[in-house]
Amino acid sequence: MDTRTRLGIGVAAVAVAVLAIGLGTYAAFTDTEDGPGGQVSSGTLDLTVGSNADKVLFNQANIAPGFSTTVTVDVRNAGSVPGTVTGSLTATGSDVTCTEPEAEAEKVAANACAAGGNLQDEMTVQVVSGPGVGTAGAAVPLRTFVQSPLPSGPLGAGATGTYTLTFALPPSADNKVQGDRITVGSTFTLNQS
Repeated sequence: MDTRTRLGIGVAAVAVAVLAIGLGTYAAFTDTEDGPGGQVSSGTLDLTVGSNADKVLFNQANIAPGFSTTVTVDVRNAGSVPGTVTGSLTATGSDVTCTEPEAEAEKVAANACAAGGNLQDEMTVQVVSGPGVGTAGAAVPLRTFVQSPLPSGPLGAGATGTYTLTFALPPSADNKVQGDRITVGSTFTLNQS
């Protein structure tokens, strides 16, 4: 064997010996403990509107100029996270009958009254109170009112708010509204604050 091979084997032997000694003699104290733990759970956001039995805003027949009614809608955040409630109304009008006085007022032939009716143009809505309402708003025609949302306001976890609305057919309403009907709907949304 030549010198180089002997030298290479010697160096390899020394490296293996150092490695074996290092592994065999390496030791240190250790200790492992469990650290603090915990749980994370999400909150809830759950809007309820009125009670299950109270799904009618209001029904009224045979109204005439001078009619007024005040309705309330309770909204509740049944969840554990605060939110902001918003709402809106919808209105669809129809002409159920076309009387002679209505046809004359609308300046149309008998039985040719406005198919969508005119009641939503004359009937007014006023927001008296509700979440986010500081003072009562002005009464506006229903047709205009449904184009904008109800005032929005905070609704804390477990809190209930009440919208109070006044629907009216002013004394100034004329024969155009005779025999008309409006179907009113509402939608409410609760968004996380």
